[in-house]
Amino acid sequence: MKPAARIPRPPARRAAARRLTVRPRSLRGRLLLALLSLAAVALIALDAVVYTALSSDLTHRTDVTLRAVRQRVAQQLRQAPDGNLGNDVRLLGASEFFLQLRRTDGTVRDLVPRLRDPDDRGPRVPDPVTEARGAGVRTVGPAAPGGPDYRLTVQRVPGRGTLVAATPLDQVQGTLRQVLVVETAATGGVLVLLGAAGLWVLRRGLHPLEGMARDADAIAAGDRAGQVAPTGDDTEVARLGKALNTMLAAERATQDRLRRFVADASHELRTPVTAVLGYADLHHQGAVGTPGQREHVMHGITTEALRMQRLVDDLLLLARLDSAPARGRSTVDLPAIVRDAVAAARAVDPHGPVSFDTEDPAARTPATGPAATTVHGDAEQLRRVVDNLLANVRNHTPPGTAARVSVDACGPAAQQVTLTVSDDGPGISREALPHVFDRFYRGDPAHSGDGSGLGLAIVAAVAHAHGGTVDVDGAADAGTRVTVRLPAAR
Repeated sequence: MKPAARIPRPPARRAAARRLTVRPRSLRGRLLLALLSLAAVALIALDAVVYTALSSDLTHRTDVTLRAVRQRVAQQLRQAPDGNLGNDVRLLGASEFFLQLRRTDGTVRDLVPRLRDPDDRGPRVPDPVTEARGAGVRTVGPAAPGGPDYRLTVQRVPGRGTLVAATPLDQVQGTLRQVLVVETAATGGVLVLLGAAGLWVLRRGLHPLEGMARDADAIAAGDRAGQVAPTGDDTEVARLGKALNTMLAAERATQDRLRRFVADASHELRTPVTAVLGYADLHHQGAVGTPGQREHVMHGITTEALRMQRLVDDLLLLARLDSAPARGRSTVDLPAIVRDAVAAARAVDPHGPVSFDTEDPAARTPATGPAATTVHGDAEQLRRVVDNLLANVRNHTPPGTAARVSVDACGPAAQQVTLTVSDDGPGISREALPHVFDRFYRGDPAHSGDGSGLGLAIVAAVAHAHGGTVDVDGAADAGTRVTVRLPAAR
């Protein structure tokens, strides 16, 4: 006999995953579920408070009336010589109450027989009845199934026995049932109305957000020119849309700059690489036969290789400043760095007069001394700034053009250190002035020299990395003045 195939039991993870699928996935559904859950908890708590307060109040009123009837009946029992109350109990409205006298000899007498509803069952009286003495008013069940609950109290009547007084809670319980039905219906109606209103509000509020999601999906799919549609108001969603558009614009600008940077770098590297390959091709073809020709080819290869090395070093420095500007910071004496750079510039171009206003250390005053002109930064990068500015003077001005370098403390309490490099050259045209700090930008081809167009870009990047600024002031035929402002070291 072939055994029956056993049905595999699903793993706990699969069952938990199925349970989780019941939860809404959309933000609108989750918000609506959270709103309805909180409203349901609040309404149920309010219903419970109202129900409990009403039940307590109705029970208290019933107990007050029951105690009053018990006291009146006990007083009549004490006053009646034979314990016969006659019609006095009817005048108390005793038809609403259960009154029973239990004598000391064990006999039981109903004080108001057949005055109650025949369908009602009497209360379940504690036996012995002495257990209920001193317990005040309490709730007991019916003596037989099908009857209402009762509020019961017991009192000892001297010479007569024990008086048992009780009143049914059918009216109280009926009122509470009606209140419970009304509360349930009202709570359900409020939740339905709240759900409908919340869904309408969430649809209107999240509709722009859904549009932004569709626009973002389109942009992620390759629509580079797309943007998030603005909503035109001042809500959080509108501010999110504006922020996303600003971010997209900045990202496109960054990508465009990166493309231009890569294209310009490739263009700049292509020239020396082509020259080196040309010299190598001449050698392979045997066109370099004499020692003079070989010397010329090797000199050309070395020159182009050094040009590529300078260009690669500049690109690496810019990339380092873009990724990690704060690197190797220490307290730097800026005049000392400028003095070394000026000395190196004089050695490179002995015919180019370069003056340094604070070159003599003995001429420093306490206000412009080393403590006031020190900065917190990278000494190598700051030296590169001065070297690039002086090289810019050599490359873009006629031979013999005078240059002046100065370092001063400025601002309240000498909070800034100013490095100024000026020359008497031809200056910068008005059209080229806004672009002098762009990477690979070259102004007038007649005065461009052999630079790569990265000198002032490196100056600006180093200044910004040190928390400073750089400005250029140079009208045509009036010279150029570059001012670098850096925070003073504290």
